[in-house]
Amino acid sequence: MKKYIQKNKLQTLISFLVISLFALSAQAHFGSKGPFGGTVTCSTVSVDTVYFGTAEGGVFESTSPALISWRARPVGLKSGKVTAVAHTGTRLFAATADSGIFIFNGKFGTDSYWNKINSGLTNLHVTSLIAINASTLMAGTTTGIFITTNSGNSWTAINTGLHHLEITALEKAGTRIFSTSMDGGVYYTDNNGNVWNDYNDFNTDDVGGTTSMSYNAISNQLLLVNEAGLFVTENANTATTSNFSLVSVGLPVNYAISDLSNDGTNWYLSSNAGVYTSAVTAVNWSELNTGLPTMDVKAIVPFKNGLVCGTVNKGIFKSDLPFTSWIDMNVNFNNLKVNAMYTGGPQFILVATENGVSISRNLGSKFIPSNKGFDDSLFVTDFTMASTLMVASTKTNGIYISLDSGLNWSKSNAGLASLNIKKLYQSNSILYAIDALNHIYKTSTPTLNWVIMQAGLPLNAIPTSLAFFGNNVLVATYGQGVFVKPLNGSTWSSYNLGLADWNVTAATALGNKIYVGTDGSGVFVSDTALASIHWSAAASTENAIPHTSLMNLNGLKIQAMATGAGYVWASYKGGLLATSTQGSSWIAGGNQFNLPSFTDVNKITFVDTRVFVSTENNGLYSNALSEIPTVPVTPTGILTSNNIDNTTLKIAPNPSTGSFRLNTEGIYGNVTEIIMYDYAGNIKGTFDGAQRQFDLNLESGMYVVLIKTDADGIYSQKIIIE
Repeated sequence: MKKYIQKNKLQTLISFLVISLFALSAQAHFGSKGPFGGTVTCSTVSVDTVYFGTAEGGVFESTSPALISWRARPVGLKSGKVTAVAHTGTRLFAATADSGIFIFNGKFGTDSYWNKINSGLTNLHVTSLIAINASTLMAGTTTGIFITTNSGNSWTAINTGLHHLEITALEKAGTRIFSTSMDGGVYYTDNNGNVWNDYNDFNTDDVGGTTSMSYNAISNQLLLVNEAGLFVTENANTATTSNFSLVSVGLPVNYAISDLSNDGTNWYLSSNAGVYTSAVTAVNWSELNTGLPTMDVKAIVPFKNGLVCGTVNKGIFKSDLPFTSWIDMNVNFNNLKVNAMYTGGPQFILVATENGVSISRNLGSKFIPSNKGFDDSLFVTDFTMASTLMVASTKTNGIYISLDSGLNWSKSNAGLASLNIKKLYQSNSILYAIDALNHIYKTSTPTLNWVIMQAGLPLNAIPTSLAFFGNNVLVATYGQGVFVKPLNGSTWSSYNLGLADWNVTAATALGNKIYVGTDGSGVFVSDTALASIHWSAAASTENAIPHTSLMNLNGLKIQAMATGAGYVWASYKGGLLATSTQGSSWIAGGNQFNLPSFTDVNKITFVDTRVFVSTENNGLYSNALSEIPTVPVTPTGILTSNNIDNTTLKIAPNPSTGSFRLNTEGIYGNVTEIIMYDYAGNIKGTFDGAQRQFDLNLESGMYVVLIKTDADGIYSQKIIIE
């Protein structure tokens, strides 16, 4: 990885010191590592806080008036498809397209989460939500309107007088509430929905497609859009009849408006043609699009002395008023669909999102597009690396490789029967691929010539994962259990003795143990000796993380597994677990209150000092390995003794380039053996007990030096190699 990542010695030392300090805290939260951006669907403002709902990624908030950064608020939501957000002044509420309504009032220690509040709500496809007072809200659905007067403890249908029930928008105008529907018309109520009254003229009566409204309290006007155009009516909160006038001067042809708002003086709209504004007194629209990377804008909201807008794919932007240009405000807004991820070395990240492939060589501080040569960078399915060779798989064009650190990509499909490739693996510079036809291939590097390796597998086998141990490769399948073959062998053999669940989703290996995750029965573990493979259930993963248990997330449905930092890791929807005891116990892989509870955790990877997970619609999350509770100083499976001294042994310099000296003063007994491990638990070298000076040629990374004495003492220390 030295070819890809340059490290500054001083920065490394500072990072090492910071990591050591962070190790004192066991409750660090997972944080986003980008790339940032995503799709906004709705917004609301409460005093100094802006809230955005998203298409797939839940709710985000920024509590800074300058909107410096965003914080995900996804925990507890059963769906990321947010259609509306509302704030009563005391509580935040979110409506979803398929799971009803949630209130942000749960507490778990110092963390907050969403609670579902659907009692009486007979339709969970909620389209709109408004706060009327501190405890009263109205919700529009595809089959009518509901009201709560007790902050969502119960909902009641209020549809008397409504002739169109596919509600699209609700708007508050003083004590009056307006509603619109997809199939036609505008209605109002002056008594909190006891009775709804017709508020239509020929421009709106039975005219469909009303998707947004905005009430201007200063001018007492209601602005709305429907299939016939953009209209405004006067005296909106008092008049019992409407007189809508067309106000579309200055707008482009064939525009589609997604949101309307105002600040009293000016109207604002967002559309598939960007953002437009007009004075309220004389409507004549002009565009406000300078600085936007896309014209597809979904939400627009005045905030403080400016505007904030949310787009499709490209995230959030703000501008001061008077308008000059939009500025990217996407820090920690990680709402992109993630298709593939690879991390390694000290700071390297390779990721494919709905915006294409990008690379970071500074731990996510900056991502650079890496799409040259790709025909289908939006359909990448997996990444891996073999030495200096970057490899990507895609849905439509097979395998791509890069020989120049991601500057250029080229196809390498010789031998492949299908160009729809699902997963990639590598071991000892041998690449493996699984295609959509459930075939397994392998090839040596750097010249790729894929060879199929199906012999011994059932015809209906569905490979889900590969793992490597000793001189063997294991394939996990969904429905047929586990198969193993020697690396140089030609035939797979079934190894399912003791495996109670053959729906295997993931596999990994560490030391003398192999592990598989299942789709409903947790993790199973076995010795690695082929003659001794006999699976037994590891400790239950069902209730290992209290807050995910509280939310009824199924910890037994394992989605991914990996090995790193001496741990075996396993993920499930909303959770990440780790074991340093060969599966006899599990801990939470860091405080996960930022991980979405509605999305899969589909890959686990590492850099030298951090664990990464990728989620379907909320990008990459990461946590420092030093912050994982009870992280072992030496990799699991190496030692049989629990009496390890990790303070007496000294190493200098540390970090080093591989040349360092051991200081064994204070160690009791004579040193009999010196062993160096990487953080996956692999032995990198054994040395005579008398040696003190070392000059090693190792890849950049974190290692563990362990010494044993004739007095049965065991001492260890971390070392960073640059």
